[in-house]
Amino acid sequence: MGKILLLGDKYTVSLFKLVGTEGEVIEDPYVLESKIKEINKRQDIDLVLITKDLYDPVREKLESVISNQTKPLITVIPSPYSEAQPMDVKKMILRALGFG
Repeated sequence: MGKILLLGDKYTVSLFKLVGTEGEVIEDPYVLESKIKEINKRQDIDLVLITKDLYDPVREKLESVISNQTKPLITVIPSPYSEAQPMDVKKMILRALGFG
């Protein structure tokens, strides 16, 4: 079974580490693209979570990168600093299964 990796702010990464999730604090959203390419080389990661406040500034640049890959599955989650929006769980499941 693969690992989950969280890319986000110091607070959110700390919370996820408490439950055993690997995490990396990223302060500059413009390094996300290179970080994702680096993560793609790792075979042990199945799911990458990116906090919304980190993702939003580079959304347009990353959408094509994220939508064109199947492993690891990359999804955006709200952080304590971002506005929460409803998640489309069905879409996430279909994408994880390779249908979306």
